[in-house]
This record gives sequence, C-alpha cells and structure tokens, in this order.
Amino acid sequence: MKIGRLSGGVLLAVVLAGCSSGSVPPSGALKVSSPAFADGAAIPGKYACARQGGEDVSPPLAWSGVPEAARELAIVVDDPDAPGGTYVHWIVTGIPVTQTSVPEGRAPGRVLPGSGGTAGYAGPCPPSGVHHYHFVVYALPGPITPSGDAVAIHKQIKEAAIGSGETVGTWSN
Repeated sequence: MKIGRLSGGVLLAVVLAGCSSGSVPPSGALKVSSPAFADGAAIPGKYACARQGGEDVSPPLAWSGVPEAARELAIVVDDPDAPGGTYVHWIVTGIPVTQTSVPEGRAPGRVLPGSGGTAGYAGPCPPSGVHHYHFVVYALPGPITPSGDAVAIHKQIKEAAIGSGETVGTWSN
C-alpha cells in the first residue's frame, strides 16, 4: 500500500494489487511448467517435427492453481510467430480438473485438429528464424462445443476460460 497526501492535506492510500515481485498470481492464473524445458528456453529437439529431426511427441507439462469454479481444462499450443499468422499446434479439451500434469507423448482428453488439419500434437517446424511456442492450460467453467478451424476453436476456449497459465518454449530453424 502506498500512502500520500493530496493538496489540502487529504490522505490518499493506494493499494497496488499484483504489482510487487513475488506476489500471488491474480485470481484465475494457473502456473504452468515443463520438466523438459524452462520458461523462455529452447524446446529440446525430440519435441520438434520429424522434418527438423524431432519425433513430433508432446513434451510433459505440469500445472497448479486451477480455480475452484473450473469444471474442465484445455491445453492449446500455438506459434504466434508463424508466417501466415498464429499456427495452432495442439488442442486438447475435456481434461479433468483433478489432473495436474500430462506425461510426454500423451493427450489427456479429446484431441482436436490443429492448424495443419490433423488431430494430434504437431511439433515446432518453422521455416526460418526463432519462434515462440505458447503451451497454455485453460480452466473452463464447463465443456465447450468447438466449431470452426483451430484458430477459431482457440478463440472460443480463450473467451470461455475463467483462468489460464502458460509456459513458452522457443525453437529456431
């Protein structure tokens, strides 16, 4: 809390919620991590596409801080640096709220087609440069009825979410 005086001696108190380092995350913020790579670090090669020497296997993920009101979770992995606009690499819905992690190579719920049109994890495979891959876990108030392409489904999930968290990995070609 900051306290100061306005003109005329009026006392002013301002509470800065969530602004100090080490503060508690805002309501609805999940903490997401991967034991395979640190947030902001390079994604190990095995999680990339086969064309770039990878195995197209999804990395392990873990999360905590699911809001009590959540009834379902979803995972979306996207690359906002893709040349044609955001490319969705993986969409999984219907994940039980009691689940706190997913092992390597597993889809813990209903897998929907990504931007490539295939249901399943599609590893990083950029044509050039450094790309940032956002591994986002969404807390949902209930099931969604997905419609449209992968970007539209991702938007539906984002709009329905009551909380989310992410970890970001990089990959360069």
